[in-house]
Amino acid sequence: MGRSCTLLLGLATAALAQDQRPLPAASPELIVGRSVPVHVVASEELEPDVLRALARPGVTLWLTTRSNTLRESTLDTLKRFETSWVQLRLPLAPVDGNALARAPRAGLWLAASPELKPALSRYRASRPLALELEGALDADLHALVGALRPTFSRWRPADPVDLLQWSRFRSLPGRKTVVLAPGLLVPQSCDARSPVEPSAELHVATLLAVSAGVFPCGAGTRVEVLPEVEPWLLKSLIVRDPSVELVVNVGDEVRKVGKTRALLELLGR
Repeated sequence: MGRSCTLLLGLATAALAQDQRPLPAASPELIVGRSVPVHVVASEELEPDVLRALARPGVTLWLTTRSNTLRESTLDTLKRFETSWVQLRLPLAPVDGNALARAPRAGLWLAASPELKPALSRYRASRPLALELEGALDADLHALVGALRPTFSRWRPADPVDLLQWSRFRSLPGRKTVVLAPGLLVPQSCDARSPVEPSAELHVATLLAVSAGVFPCGAGTRVEVLPEVEPWLLKSLIVRDPSVELVVNVGDEVRKVGKTRALLELLGR
């Protein structure tokens, strides 16, 4: 048990990392990326009309916040996105939950904690829930997440993961992604990608630094790229794994929003 399934996580950064360049001989000349999901992490500090410019089919907004109270114009902007997630923190006040009624399809994005279950009773209703998990996945955290039944769980382990923790993570409901830092690396090739297995999340720089297969073998590896990512790299990511998902963090920088719009156009959005 103590044998790290570091194996499981580690060089999962290895993801797609088999020499991204050059491309396979049969790769298309143009980037065909209309079906590639794009996750944009953006701050509520951006003006609503700037945020609106990123609302396209296949683009998911992850809205970072300073408080649980959003401007009405920002709440209205959330409705422009097919999928959006709003970062919230405990304690949750009823008044903020009432305000979110303006964006009925927006999901709730929170850090997992023991106080979360009773606090969500007034907020959640039928909304999807995304949870951030940090550190060791012990029995208590596993039970909490299982009871909350999130749509999406994103786990950032602090140390090499043993087989018991990995088994717990795999058994959680909903989609599951594990964030792989360079220190948690063990290569493993995947013959096929399964939609029911956890997927990896890593920065493209880490991916380029390693050349091996990817673990975990779930479909939808999430690769963080800069808004100004080079077209050859985009094409390589898509050709080598058509299920890949792109993550772009624009923060509160209008300049990055402009570059992300150009990226979306390059993908055919």
